[in-house]
Amino acid sequence: MQDYYFYIFALVVIVVAFVLLKKVVSCLLKSVIMLAIIGALAYIYFTYFMQ
Repeated sequence: MQDYYFYIFALVVIVVAFVLLKKVVSCLLKSVIMLAIIGALAYIYFTYFMQ
């Protein structure tokens, strides 16, 4: 009976870790995309408009 509790606990931990990882990765991905857009706009600004 002890083994069943271990497997249930392991399954719950895996599900919680997956949900947390999904939220963190989606937020991190949005941040990386936003930084890339800001960097591209800054490059365009300083290359073409600061002459």
